[in-house]
Formats: sequence, structure tokens, C-alpha cells
Amino acid sequence: MRRQHRSLLVAASLAVAAPLRAEPGPEVGVEVRDEPLDRASRAEPSAAATVVRGRRLSRPGSDLPEVLAEVPGTALERRGSSADLATASLRGATSSQVPVYLGGVRINDDVTGTADLSQVPLFMLDRVEVYRGTSPEAVDRMGIGGAILLEPRLPKRPSVGAGVAVGSFGARSAWLGGAAAASGSSALVGVRHERADNDFAYTDDAGTAFVPGDDREVRRENADHSAFDLWATSRSELGRDAQVVTLFNGFRREQGVTGLGVIPAERARARVERVLGAIRTRVPCPLVAQSSSCRLELATSALLGLSHIDDPWGELAVGAPSVESRGRRVTESAHVSFDAGDALRLRFGGSEELEQLAIDALAPVVRARRSVSRADAGARLALDDDLSLATALALERHVTEQSAEATSRLSPGARLGLEWRVVQGLSVLSNLGRYERVPTLGELHGVSAVVLGNPELVAERGTSWDAGIRGGFRGRALAFSGDLFGFVRFADELIAYRRSSLGVIRPYNVGSARVLGLEAQSALVVADHVELDLAATLLDPRDTSEGRTTTNDLLPYQSRLSTFARLELFARRALGFDRMHIAGSFRQRGSRVAEPAGLIVIADQKTVGADAGVALLSNRLKAGVAVENLLDEEQYDAVGLPLPRRKYSASAELWW
Repeated sequence: MRRQHRSLLVAASLAVAAPLRAEPGPEVGVEVRDEPLDRASRAEPSAAATVVRGRRLSRPGSDLPEVLAEVPGTALERRGSSADLATASLRGATSSQVPVYLGGVRINDDVTGTADLSQVPLFMLDRVEVYRGTSPEAVDRMGIGGAILLEPRLPKRPSVGAGVAVGSFGARSAWLGGAAAASGSSALVGVRHERADNDFAYTDDAGTAFVPGDDREVRRENADHSAFDLWATSRSELGRDAQVVTLFNGFRREQGVTGLGVIPAERARARVERVLGAIRTRVPCPLVAQSSSCRLELATSALLGLSHIDDPWGELAVGAPSVESRGRRVTESAHVSFDAGDALRLRFGGSEELEQLAIDALAPVVRARRSVSRADAGARLALDDDLSLATALALERHVTEQSAEATSRLSPGARLGLEWRVVQGLSVLSNLGRYERVPTLGELHGVSAVVLGNPELVAERGTSWDAGIRGGFRGRALAFSGDLFGFVRFADELIAYRRSSLGVIRPYNVGSARVLGLEAQSALVVADHVELDLAATLLDPRDTSEGRTTTNDLLPYQSRLSTFARLELFARRALGFDRMHIAGSFRQRGSRVAEPAGLIVIADQKTVGADAGVALLSNRLKAGVAVENLLDEEQYDAVGLPLPRRKYSASAELWW
């Protein structure tokens, strides 16, 4: 029993520093051998979670949205090429309901509530953790859609690295990194620059989908982009169980804005900037002498974001020749974690957050701010060797101000998780959660002259429950891991958008909804030469509002079936290489309705891809090639923008 208690406490201690994780990850440039079968979260053992690390973050042609698309329960939305907005939703929730954290700092935009995943490069990430339906206790939002955690790399030894990539449609990128490490301290700095023309061809149907005679193939214009990143992370050990972890990121991207596929924009341009900084300290509790069971955690983070659109010809209908949105967020938090014996761990504390939003155009001019005070507590209890419970409670007070008016609201949240180890290698997991989401500043006060706010919006509320099994085994020639989860979610006062007769868009509360689902993922390794990854999601998203005026009750933009499969053949220490592989993949996303009446349907989409790669010099040098959309099929996103058809890429990176 003591061994089981110790394993629970190890998992608990990992959760203490989940944001800006202090424990060193794998060495930069060194491959994690068994990571395909190790997908469970150590921070939240009972959660329906998927952890992505190692080779899956360095596959040829991959970016963060592509990596997340392989996780069950996850739906990705792109607004065009790799330079354009990419967002993620979980289990039928919207992207606004899914908080995304980079090194413990929430990066969701203050205007729309979403996080742009295209802004985060893979070369600086140690791992990606996707929590489906429930959030870990260390984050500051209990969203009904779960949470996505992006953890930056922390090196073990001094090294320098560089990488280059080229691809179709003028894509090229390069990055340079350096790591320093000494006894108890390490730091990693990286810079990246990328450019692309994005002038891919697509079929223009002139807005007449059922009249093929006027279709013509055109090339995408005004879609070029140029981006620059600067990253820095560090960790310093200050003594027994004391450390400081820091994170800094600066991002800038300039690009053309193409408008819709049928009505392209030729002169519209956009600029996006972000500055993110965070510092986290952990020290023994000052009033508990000579004890490492009590820890005090302090964290400060700041996020500054800017979005500027120039529309001199009025092609985007933003209401002015230029619109600039500026968002700021500063957060302070303090928590205490305490191991009360071998079987119980407690964590409690609170945070203060200030958000500000400013939108400048000819009209309207928006100035809004919000302060959020949060108190939270969590506990983990090992009832015996095979049964443990985890619970989390939170209460938030949101005060929103615009001009001389202010509104205040209390928002509670709760979660209860269970893990029961039935036999060695097989566990039963379950989670029950209750959440409430206050409308974003953009939803309340508007984004532009055509996307207005609604100050009458009320908070949306929901209850979620899931249950599943997780298991695996390892043998001499065969290894397997997988999980299967069923879930249900009920929500009230969902926030959606509708268009008025005057041509403006305004959000409103839409009543109630119910989402049922089943999701599965598995990984199989045969004879240390074959790896098979599978993922599937079944979803039944329904509008259950009383008095609904439409026959269709499917929620918009939710596919009822999504699947992913990847087969990889690999060999280690063959033909002079440390590792070599060739792989094929298949991804399918079912059809979905695009508006409440169900009259517009986005067709089922299927893509086939392939990639190959090698590693040598003790895995320090990696190179690969990839082809996406091998069958060259037409692809469009949810708002009608064309997506690239077949495209090729090649990449190489070296750490020394």
C-alpha cells in the first residue's frame, strides 16, 4: 500500500508545477523511445487526457493544429493556410469554451475568447496535454470543453540547434536555438522566421454551387505572410525544494487577408503581435520548518496582444479603413500545497486578474475592462491501493466595466474525479463537472461596426460527466495502450451569433443543448518495427431549447463522426541511421450543418498523407519529407475559405 501511496504522491507533486513544469523533460534533441504508448496524464490520472510528446512533435510537415487533430474529441478549424487562424474545440464545445495555456499562461484572445494555435511553433514545446471535458486543478478556468496545455522545453545540458523547412506555395522557415545548463539551472532561447506566398489554386464556383458550368480554377492572391518569434525559458534551483521558472515569448506576423473564396480581397492586410511573460516560484512553506511536504507557489503572468487590420477598399466590411484591437491581461496567483500523510494531498489558494480591451475605428470606439477574483481548492485522496479520488472547487467574481457602468457576477465551478485500478494494466475512470462561463469582453461590447456586442448576455452554464477505461500491456513482440470514454454534456444559455435584417451580427443566448459522445484512441507497436495509431469520435450534438422554430436540431459546425489512422514502419540502428521511418495517414471529418436551420451543409472531408524521416548522430540530426492531401481533393473551411490541396514539405533540424 505504501508503494501505491508513493506513486499517488509522485503524481501529485508533478501537478504542483504543471504550469511552467519544473521537472526536467527529455534532453533537447534526444528521442523519447516509448512515448507512443505513454499518453495518460501524470498530473490528473483520472482525467480523459492525451499527452503528446517526443517524435510526434517533430514529424515532417507537422504543426500544432495537425498534432491536435490526431487527438480524439478534438475538432480543428482553420481559416485558410498555415498562416491563418487555427482554433480547437473539444467534445462539441466551442473554441471560446476551451482555454489554451502556454507555460501556464492562458493565451485565449480577449476579444473573441479563442486561442490562435498557428502562432505556437513545435520546436520549443516539450509536450502537449489535452484534457477532454475536465480541466486539471492547476489551471485557472474550469471550462466545459476541458483545456489544452502547451509545455515549453527545459534543457538538461548545453547545446545549440538549428532547423530549416521548405514547402509548397513558397513556404520556407528557419529557426535557431541555444541552451545553457549548469548545476541546478538551465535556460533555452530560440528565434524563428517563416514566410510563405500561399498562392495555391482552388476552384471558384462564382457562388453557384449547383451550376458547374461557371466554375473556374483560380490562384489565391493576397495570402502571403511573414512571421517572427522569440522564445526564452529558464529554470533555477534555489535550494531544497525551491526554484524559479520563467517564460518569455514575442510574436509578430504580417499577412494579406484574402476575404472569402468567392469574393477575394486584394488590398486588405493584417498584423498580429503578442508579448507574453511569466515567472513562477516555488518554495517550502515559511511557517513549516524543515518540511518539504508543504510548498508555497507564487506566479505572475502578463499577456499583451494587438490585432490591426487595414482595409482601404472596404473589402472586408469591417466598418472603417482600419481597425485596431488591443488586449491586455495581468494575473497574480498564490497557492499552498500540502501532503497530509501518505494518502492525502491538499492544494488551495487564489488569484487576481485584470483584463482590458480597446478597439479603435471610425466607429465604434470600445474601452472595457474586467477584473476576476478567484478562490480555489483541490484535494486528492487514496482510499486504498487501487482507488483514489480527486476533487476541485472554484469560485470566481467577475466585475466588468465600460464607461461608468459596472456589472458583477459570481461564477462557481466544481469537479470530482475517480480512478479505480481493476487489475494491473486496466483502470476505470470517471469525472463529473459543473461550470459557468461569463461572456467575453468582445461578446459584450462588440468587435467592429458589423460584429456588435450584446450587454444583455448572461453567463452560460453546463454539467458534464464522462466514464471510461484505460489500459495497456507490454510483451516481447507486442505492446498496446488505449482508452475508451463515453460522455454527456448539458448546457444552458449557450452564446451563439445571428444576423439581423440590417446586415449586422450580434450574439445572443440560445437556450439549452445536449451533447452525447463516444471517443477512443489506441497505439499498437509490433516487433519494434510497426506502429499503428487510431482515434475516433462519435458525437450527437442537439439543440434542446424549448420553443425552437427550426426542424433541424443539430448544433452547427459539429461533425458526428471523426476518425484518424496512421501506420508507421520504422527501424532503429539500420543502414547507418539511428532511426528511419515511412508512414501513411488517413483523416476523416464528417459532414456538419453551418447554421441553425440546417440548410447549409459542409460536406464530409477526407485527406490522405504520407511522410518519411531519418535520425542520425545519436538522434541529434533529423530530416524528413511529407506530402499532405495526397489525393489532391478540394478542401474548404467552415466559412468558405479554400484550403490547400496537395502540398509537399521537407525539414531538417540539428541539436549539438
